[in-house]
Amino acid sequence: MNKPILFSFLIISFLGLSFIQTPKKETEKDKATTKLLKDVSKKYKAYKTLKADFTVLQEPADAKAAKKTDKGNLITKGNSFKLIYSGQEIFCNGKFLWTYTKDLNECQKEDYAPNAVSSINPAKIFTIWEKGFLYASDGTYKKGTSTISKIKLTPTDKTKSYFLMNLEVDQSSKTVQSLKVSFKAGNKQTYTVTSQTPNTVVADNVFEFDATKYPGVEIIDFTKKKKKP
Repeated sequence: MNKPILFSFLIISFLGLSFIQTPKKETEKDKATTKLLKDVSKKYKAYKTLKADFTVLQEPADAKAAKKTDKGNLITKGNSFKLIYSGQEIFCNGKFLWTYTKDLNECQKEDYAPNAVSSINPAKIFTIWEKGFLYASDGTYKKGTSTISKIKLTPTDKTKSYFLMNLEVDQSSKTVQSLKVSFKAGNKQTYTVTSQTPNTVVADNVFEFDATKYPGVEIIDFTKKKKKP
């Protein structure tokens, strides 16, 4: 069973938080960008919980091929998260990860290791720049009464499947607005946050799969298989 396309780059990028990497010689724009990103990181890390709705625009490498837009939503609380996207519901309570696929009425359960290469935490989209990237200002533009900063992120690891990310941040609210990923294969994906609500009360059981709510579901438990001699 495949994970949602949302994770095609998140899986290999979100391996933990670190200091922000900056060019050796900063221009005034670079300094302003550094400060903005540090402020954004500080804001999101201060949230106890976060609910966010988003869209993902997929642009194939073939310009003649049809574009596709999907919607999803995300709830996070510490190391726990719940993601609904592309026919799947993913639950993580910080210890286990459940991936439910609606079409198959199947749920896979596995151990969650946040520092493993295969681990995922989509909430890190809000602090993606903190590790493994160089960045530079790409100007600003007005969106209603807001000023949006455009920032280019380039991976320091040139073996990544993507070569550029274009991040947009609201200068006033210090919130992430969108992230566009350009892949070496020619395709592009744009993640646009349509709403985000911090610090709402969320019960811990929201981040655990409840089989009673999915009649007839088949559960494939990889955690038990790993414990067999």
